[in-house]
Amino acid sequence: MTMSLRDVDVIDYIGINILFRQVYVGIFDDLDWQDEQLHQDLLTKKIDHYTRYIRSGKLLLNYPNVRGYEIVVEYVSMQAMTPAAVMFWKTREELLRGAGYAVRTRGVDVRRSLGLSVEEGVGTTVATDANELVEPPELEVLDAEPQTQFSEVTEVSFLSPLARPPRRGQTLPLLNRLAIRRTAMM
Repeated sequence: MTMSLRDVDVIDYIGINILFRQVYVGIFDDLDWQDEQLHQDLLTKKIDHYTRYIRSGKLLLNYPNVRGYEIVVEYVSMQAMTPAAVMFWKTREELLRGAGYAVRTRGVDVRRSLGLSVEEGVGTTVATDANELVEPPELEVLDAEPQTQFSEVTEVSFLSPLARPPRRGQTLPLLNRLAIRRTAMM
């Protein structure tokens, strides 16, 4: 299965960071920005599909353990963005943040791993300071829709975490303990 921006009706990936209580819903963009209008249309349709998936409650139905987690829409781009594309993406970020989601953007350069030559520009600087290097958190990547039997759901934008009563250890009364011992000896 390949992840592509052209598959606008597919959730590319979902990752859960249990430590920071975040669920990542990722958009994987493998297209270049030569045809900017087509690219913007596909990206807009993909974002609309993601927001419908989250607001319909399918995310919580498929992954009930992420109830109360922060939802992060992550955009992963394999191609360099033009200045107009950067401006367009900034508007999409504002809309997603306005809808209550966090947004994260990453660029992935896979040219070296594909054996393609990469020419470094004269003005290119490499981050060597330890403060500038950031290791992304490890994610558990899951199937976007493992339980497709829940197709009709009402509008749910956020549900609070389930409240669990505190558990206390209780001792058994003496007669119950004796009855358990007798049963175990038989």
